[in-house]
Amino acid sequence: MNRLLYNSIKIGFVFSAVFSAVASAQINKISGTITDADSDEPIPFANVFFASTSIGISSDMEGKFVLQNFPNGKYDFTVAYVGYEPFQQAFEFNGSEYRLTIKLKTNEVKLNEVIIKADTTGWAQNFAIFKRNFLGETANASNCTILNPRDIHLYFDKQDGILVAHARKPIVIENKALGYTIQWYMQKFELNYRNGRLEVFGIPLFQQLDPKNERQLKQWTQERERAYRGSITHFMRTLLRKNWLDEGFEVRLVNLVPNPERPSKEFLDKKLTALKADITSSGDSLKYYSRLAAKPELIEEVSRALAGAEQIINDQTQTMLKRTLAVRYKNEKEEPAYPPTVGRTTRKVQDSVLRIFDEMKIYSNGYYEPVQNLFVEMYWGWSEKISDMLPLDYSPGVSLK
Repeated sequence: MNRLLYNSIKIGFVFSAVFSAVASAQINKISGTITDADSDEPIPFANVFFASTSIGISSDMEGKFVLQNFPNGKYDFTVAYVGYEPFQQAFEFNGSEYRLTIKLKTNEVKLNEVIIKADTTGWAQNFAIFKRNFLGETANASNCTILNPRDIHLYFDKQDGILVAHARKPIVIENKALGYTIQWYMQKFELNYRNGRLEVFGIPLFQQLDPKNERQLKQWTQERERAYRGSITHFMRTLLRKNWLDEGFEVRLVNLVPNPERPSKEFLDKKLTALKADITSSGDSLKYYSRLAAKPELIEEVSRALAGAEQIINDQTQTMLKRTLAVRYKNEKEEPAYPPTVGRTTRKVQDSVLRIFDEMKIYSNGYYEPVQNLFVEMYWGWSEKISDMLPLDYSPGVSLK
């Protein structure tokens, strides 16, 4: 089974900031000043944005910024400037106003041994693997281009079977399928071939491309909606609204139950001990019971489709409970490139698994935290990558301006 841990927006940093919250019933607003932590000099032209959105500006010549009139929800407010450690803090907005004084620290990157040994001789081959796993293999991926590939340092550890990527500068991706440029401030990329696990951490900033004409704008609008439908963000929003059935999702609990094909441990231990002690016993019998002992004691059993959310969400705290969920999206079939990766023909539905290791809070805009608690498998593990990523401020049927 392919496995993917894909954390696209949540990352922690050490930063220095002072902020105050001001009650406001009219608008959402965040403003402040950005300075150098050592000199207190203002930092102009810093990128100021909400991670995983298209909401962002640059600080002015005095290091000042204002973001306002954006939808309610929780966002990772981010400030990034070359040569400095990024600043990031999560804020929840519901007619809220925040004023910040941000002091950026100079970025003294200390590359670990793996990065220092970056494999320049095998860069092209490693980059092809990185690109496939970073951008994805959906139809949209073929229309995505990494504009600064040589800013990506790659190393493949043959002994451990791990591909590591690092970039000091933001990776710039042009997505002509959806009409965005993405600046990706990468914090971690690690692909483990032995266990099939992919970990990606970063901070994305979306900027809309200018359409050539109305036809292209219409096409982008259609492709954005197609990418949204059936996505994790779409699913998270339907959970809070409790309308996942209307939106085409089926949700089932995945429970661990005793394996009916495996006898008890006590029985197997007793049987194997006796067979090993009996020199007249058949080798076939020993092999048979050894095969039974190798079977898992517990297997996963899928429940009937849930009609209510009480087994998934705590309504009072808006948190997803510690669960494993089998999620089926019925309104769209799998992309043709997916079935060959799992050795079967195309299905008319998209089946995914969400493993929630601990409680996780979700918000109306689809933001959820901490993202480290979420592990994605099957279809979402294949499809939820950069080429199909949309900003959190995206709404279906609404053209972003």
